[in-house]
Amino acid sequence: MTDASTIDHAKMMQHVDSHPYPLLFATISGAHLYGFPSPDSDFDLRGVHLLPLETVVGLDEGDQTVEKEGVYEGLEIDLVTHDLRSFFG
Repeated sequence: MTDASTIDHAKMMQHVDSHPYPLLFATISGAHLYGFPSPDSDFDLRGVHLLPLETVVGLDEGDQTVEKEGVYEGLEIDLVTHDLRSFFG
């Protein structure tokens, strides 16, 4: 079973850093958050991203939700973020 002490932060950050927008925050959710992941559990991350100013003040709503999946040397990561306005709205 994977616990917080065995999380490969470098692989996780590689995935988070490749997000197309700056993140206000990202946090672990799902089975790893609740402490009962199975050996083949992926890491579920949820967070909030910031859209460019041109998008926020323009007519285009932009990417209100971004879903990003990846596998890094066997570590499967699922990152879902919502733009700031959607998150607080």
